[in-house]
Amino acid sequence: MELNAAFPMPSKEQLTSAFVGKTLQDVPLPSAILDLAKLKTNCGLMLAAVKELQVDFRAHIKTHKTTELSQMQVGRNTKDARLICSTMAELEHLMPLAADYQQKGAIVNVLYGVPPGASHIPRLARFLQSMGPGTLILMVDDLTQLKTVEQVYNQSEQSTVKVFLKTDSGYHRAGLAPTSTRMQDLVNATISLESRGVLHLLGFYSHNSLSYGGNSPLDAMDNLRVEVDACTQAAIHNCPKDYISTRNTPLSISCGASPTALSLQNLLSNSPDTAATSSANALRSSLAKAKEANISFEIHAGVYPTLDMQQVSASSRELGAKPEDNIAFTILSEICSTYPDRTEYPEALINAGVIALAREPCKSYRGHGVISGWNMPDSYDPYTKESRVIVDRISQEHGLLQWEDRAKKEHLPVEYGQRVQIWPNHACITGSQFGWSLIIDSESGDANVVRDVWVRWRGW
Repeated sequence: MELNAAFPMPSKEQLTSAFVGKTLQDVPLPSAILDLAKLKTNCGLMLAAVKELQVDFRAHIKTHKTTELSQMQVGRNTKDARLICSTMAELEHLMPLAADYQQKGAIVNVLYGVPPGASHIPRLARFLQSMGPGTLILMVDDLTQLKTVEQVYNQSEQSTVKVFLKTDSGYHRAGLAPTSTRMQDLVNATISLESRGVLHLLGFYSHNSLSYGGNSPLDAMDNLRVEVDACTQAAIHNCPKDYISTRNTPLSISCGASPTALSLQNLLSNSPDTAATSSANALRSSLAKAKEANISFEIHAGVYPTLDMQQVSASSRELGAKPEDNIAFTILSEICSTYPDRTEYPEALINAGVIALAREPCKSYRGHGVISGWNMPDSYDPYTKESRVIVDRISQEHGLLQWEDRAKKEHLPVEYGQRVQIWPNHACITGSQFGWSLIIDSESGDANVVRDVWVRWRGW
């Protein structure tokens, strides 16, 4: 049995029949909402930035897990479709889109973004055998994983596997230190397998979520430079010089998280305030050093199309006077009760808790989501801490709203039955419990009308 059959997908046709044309006042709650206009803007900015800067780009699809937004991330007419997934289910659901790009003449490769477990060998081999040599990239950070790579090669009728060596640039989630003995041993063993045709070493990969702790575009560029330097160091320190210089294709360093990927936009010609800073110049210098060593650069990111409160708080690029308005993903909920004087803080109950919002923190405030201005009184200001309402605490299916400023004692500007839209802290985890997202378009005539339904891939 194909394991995805154990997680049957709802029918898109039935969902569109049930929801398209309805307004946000009519749909069941809680619901996940995606704004098509904002998605297009966020994806377009990223694609324009990498084109102007002439760097390669790899799109992570774990945030949304949909065919529609995967295509929007890499571009409808691209000839170089690079993708990342975090689950085997995502990898398998990407196959029709990948095949479509191949039929249109694009080069396609998908990175399974977790060091591979031995249990995944049959499914990885099926993907590789179906899609063709070089379409699968595995992330390796231990000698024993090379046995898994070799078994995938053998079970896929000897289709070559591409490999990134995971480099730890300070986050310590996965990967090896650039100049460690273990990295040297891993590089030597990988090059040996490459000489036998089992694999092709793409290069060195880093993901540094320490960048989420930044507070400015300069912080984001500095964090990206740390990643670039770590991966460049791993390549130069561990690979023979003639190996790097004589390869048919350059070694690649793949770096990024959404804050650091967004920081590239600070180097553009239309960002003169950041493009001339010492942080920008240092990042350019690091990229130039890699290029001089015959090492190409690839940026990767995932949550940038939707954004969320974590991304807004990182301030990695200028998002305008009201950065929250760039968030394309919201949770629609409703007021189920009000408690103006039950405790010293006025509160209200919503039907969205841990399952709908997740328990992810955000460094800029204490809560689990911020009530946007949608369907709120004209006097409500969601952009300042002194005047906005937040989801202060949550249990499984309940959320309790409070003023972010606990000095405010007046009643919350909500009433029973009112629907509210919530900007979540972390879009990737918040979206994981929803089987589909309702699509609106804020640039259409009526931003409250459901235009489409995108079905999310389920399972592992």
